[in-house]
Amino acid sequence: MKTTLSVAIMRVQIARGGSCYFIPMTTLMDEIFTRHAMNKEDCVRFEQRIRTTQLLVVDDLGSENTDVGWVRSKVDSILTEGYTRMLPCSITSNLTFEEMKGTYEMWLIDRLRHANMALMFTGESLRKSGQVFLPQKKH
Repeated sequence: MKTTLSVAIMRVQIARGGSCYFIPMTTLMDEIFTRHAMNKEDCVRFEQRIRTTQLLVVDDLGSENTDVGWVRSKVDSILTEGYTRMLPCSITSNLTFEEMKGTYEMWLIDRLRHANMALMFTGESLRKSGQVFLPQKKH
């Protein structure tokens, strides 16, 4: 339900005439890597859009491969720029703040805590329990 809640926040932003950008973290890293390899100017434009959007929704922080050196610094850079510009960001993750400490710099975690309201969802995953809500087929 984390992603569903973020999409609901986006809908409010759009209804108010604002803009937003939704991207899963793994897709964000793949886009940056691919665009940089193919066309550096396109990569710069893409990153600029991510960094300046009125509302950035990053889905599943912590799913990216942080063992690759540039990935962690890119995540830090993108989220820090949003914080510095005071742009709202909705971030979903299966990681707790404690688990994030082993992956991200402490100053980034502090900024996320300072600028965001953390909602912790506990309990079993709806996907694991088989309670996924799928649209009904129309006959």
